[in-house]
Amino acid sequence: MTVSPDRMLASLQNAVAELNLSLPPDRQISDDPDAVLYGEGSPLDSLGLVNFVMTAEQHIGDDTGADIVLASESAMSRKRSPYRSLRSLADYATEIAGQSSAA
Repeated sequence: MTVSPDRMLASLQNAVAELNLSLPPDRQISDDPDAVLYGEGSPLDSLGLVNFVMTAEQHIGDDTGADIVLASESAMSRKRSPYRSLRSLADYATEIAGQSSAA
């Protein structure tokens, strides 16, 4: 199954919207594709990232049919973290969705 990065990004933005419903205004996640998602300047701590990743995986599955795992040793060991921004995570999700469909 081929899923475009734009479709992945839309799924991630849906996940942001869902999580923001339960977060106080000063802890909300930006849906700007290039805003810092995790790291310095991000409203997410490590537990917040875990919650986001779980929500994102669910939205990606529901929206695209792709059953992917965003938190893996492969993701953690990359030189440039896929968790930097929504855009980088969408690109990573697209990449691994393509790998799983080729398997």
